[in-house]
Amino acid sequence: MASQLHTDLQVLTSEAHAGRKAGASEGPNVSAQYIYDRFEKLGYQPKYQPFEFKTGFFSTATGHNVIAKLPCSSTQCDFNIVVTAHYDHLGGQGTSFYAGANDNASGTSTLLFLAKSLQKVKRRHSVTFVATDAEEKGLYGAKHYVSKLGVNTPATLNINLDMLAPNKRNRLYVLHSKKTELAVEVLKKQPSEPLRVKIVNSRYKMQRLMDNPRIDWHKASDHYAFAKENIPYLYFGIGEDKNHHTKRDTLESLDFSRFQLVVKFINNFMVELLNVPLEATN
Repeated sequence: MASQLHTDLQVLTSEAHAGRKAGASEGPNVSAQYIYDRFEKLGYQPKYQPFEFKTGFFSTATGHNVIAKLPCSSTQCDFNIVVTAHYDHLGGQGTSFYAGANDNASGTSTLLFLAKSLQKVKRRHSVTFVATDAEEKGLYGAKHYVSKLGVNTPATLNINLDMLAPNKRNRLYVLHSKKTELAVEVLKKQPSEPLRVKIVNSRYKMQRLMDNPRIDWHKASDHYAFAKENIPYLYFGIGEDKNHHTKRDTLESLDFSRFQLVVKFINNFMVELLNVPLEATN
């Protein structure tokens, strides 16, 4: 577990990836290519999903989601679960770049970890892994992905992973929408020590827990694109990070042992979730 997780973090936060800025190249950037290759080596048949997004009043750029699908393995297959993590960050130049270790190399590395781990378990649900682009610009990758969901590939639940490396308080928040009762039941059964897992059912409770009314956590990441289309979500994140959107958000600033606890917790939850019938939502 530790070796590949650390390697993915190390690569995504490296100077070669230059802060993973969305739209910096016409084709898939080096980070999208890395994620694509990682999926391919795991035996998936990944695909790029290009989209245009606004960068100004009169200008646009191209972003690229990276998508990989894991089919159900049961005789009776239920609904599709979409796991998202945005891989883009703020960019930079030369040796001066925003590494974005917690935001969101942590979520992307966890996504890749789950893509391997969940291949080995019984699944009554299919899983679609989506590494989204241009989240920092306005959730554009997630919005585009949701807009392309058709009757043949509906989603019953979004699991969104964004900023997963805890600080010394060792807290992990899980904000969930309505129509997630069965998933939340599974979540509450998971052993969490020594993590302090806070399961929250509204943005207002999140604001009170963090004593900060300025951030609307319901709209703070890719899960909002799903919520707007009435697709339920569970958003995993640590809440506020003092290094958020600064050049201090580096691999060295991240507590890797605490991060591993979070990955283990989410993985155990997903393993059990995939074998539980969920509500039809659409």
